[in-house]
Amino acid sequence: MLSQLLIGSSFAVASYQDVKERAVNDIVWVPALIGSAYVIYSMFPNLELQLIKLGLIGGIALMFAYLGAVGQADSIALVFVAADPYQLSPILPLIGGAAVALGHIGYEAVTGNAWGSRTIPIERFLKEQKWIPEAVIADGVREEVNNDVNVAREEVEANQKLGAMVEVKYGVPTVAYLGIGYLAYLAYLLIFNQAALSSLP
Repeated sequence: MLSQLLIGSSFAVASYQDVKERAVNDIVWVPALIGSAYVIYSMFPNLELQLIKLGLIGGIALMFAYLGAVGQADSIALVFVAADPYQLSPILPLIGGAAVALGHIGYEAVTGNAWGSRTIPIERFLKEQKWIPEAVIADGVREEVNNDVNVAREEVEANQKLGAMVEVKYGVPTVAYLGIGYLAYLAYLLIFNQAALSSLP
């Protein structure tokens, strides 16, 4: 249970940062890292299932981050979901996160933010972290940016031009979805399965 409190505290702060800034400070993950290390220490030498969960989900997360399909914080959050010691830990938090994601993305779709691209002034792009850049339009010339979400924004910020427009798509707060799903999962265990919760490291 101590490990879950540590992982949950990281997710609470990370979710807030992701919603507010679409960026998560690396220091936020320190409690989750300590909690994950405690899980491994507590479960030794019966680590087979835990290592399979971490290896499988960690490998998928690493591949997505390497390909630039998700942000680095998104892949880190996914690994910490898998680090939870409960046998069904990846499944229940991911179901909760998916429910939150569907609700939020549905709302954004209705309000017109979730689908397609739009063009906004670079000044607005620099103020609002929720946009993922696809191209910069300056002096009538459209120049595409890197399609890796981990470097695209930095590329635009490093080469910003006065009066330029930025073609963007809406970036969803994936860490927040995972974090809220994880916290809902902990609440579920606390309410409906206290025996299992108290037996976990």
